[in-house]
Amino acid sequence: MKALLIMFLIIGTSLLFFGCSDESALAPELGQSGQVTNSLAKKPISDSTIYDFVGHLGILDPQGRLLGWIGTISGDINGVIKWWMVPPMSYTGQASHYEDRFEIWNADTTELLLAGDEAGTTTARHGKNSNWRTNGTVTEAYGEFEDWLGRNNHAEGHFTWAAPGLPDHGTGTFRIN
Repeated sequence: MKALLIMFLIIGTSLLFFGCSDESALAPELGQSGQVTNSLAKKPISDSTIYDFVGHLGILDPQGRLLGWIGTISGDINGVIKWWMVPPMSYTGQASHYEDRFEIWNADTTELLLAGDEAGTTTARHGKNSNWRTNGTVTEAYGEFEDWLGRNNHAEGHFTWAAPGLPDHGTGTFRIN
């Protein structure tokens, strides 16, 4: 037992000594100001969204995705959020399953900040607001948001119906871990 304890102490000391060198990936990257700059040290991004349904306008991107929702995002990022839906959606009872691409732009939509691919589910509740949620991955990140490339994201919210089968608007949350 005593030998086992000594062995653990030696291994632990070795890991601390060799694992915390300047060349180690475990060591944080420091910028010129001495601040930690690597993505492992960044906090999650957490935002609120307000959006309108625009799928009925028939706007397609070059990959054939339909612009389904557009709105504002505010919190850690402030700007415009767009969801491009990948047709077709599949339906199971009151649930629809879909894939989409999210894009977060600056306020005047001249600069793409973040984008990614998601898969999600919407639950249609007759006579009530519908709920939705997605999970995905950040596939594009620019400028001050480059450290979030490859991170997971989660979004969820609800929306109201303008008429049966025609979504109207909603609110939700958007998070990158």
